[in-house]
Amino acid sequence: MKTMKGILFAMCSILGTGVYAQDFDTFDADLDGRLNQTEFTERNNDTYNDWDTNRDGNIDNAEFSDRAYRGFDQNRDDFIDENEWDEGLDTGIGESFGDDEYSTFDTNRDGRLDSDEWDEGWNNNTWFERYDTNQDEYIDNDEWNISSFDDWDINEDGFVDENEFNDYDAFNRR
Repeated sequence: MKTMKGILFAMCSILGTGVYAQDFDTFDADLDGRLNQTEFTERNNDTYNDWDTNRDGNIDNAEFSDRAYRGFDQNRDDFIDENEWDEGLDTGIGESFGDDEYSTFDTNRDGRLDSDEWDEGWNNNTWFERYDTNQDEYIDNDEWNISSFDDWDINEDGFVDENEFNDYDAFNRR
């Protein structure tokens, strides 16, 4: 089940803001070397709007997919090459792709995933559905925080330690 957790963002979870540049200790309020759900939520609330791009208070499947795609596209050329794919999979986020191979997504075999190929491959992934726990086709802020925490907590001990934090944070700063 953990191999299905994480996909590109909790993301997907979340890309490219100053929030991610802050270090672990900023969020570890009790200084015990790990984040509990409450500490994590304080940090993660700031990232919700990065994924809710239309600012309607919910993240839909298209927003979720688009933001994850941008997380993998490190050089911002609107394509994901195999190196970017591999680097994305090496993060906790990438665990949601399980055993998916680059070639599974690169259907035209040109060595570059465009957004259409991504969307096609994305449709076979369950990352969005795992986050949308009430199955209303949207991810609200509560679902976002709980599911993101579960994804970041790789060892499933109920806390996000600094190594787990940095694994996702590196992806999210892309």
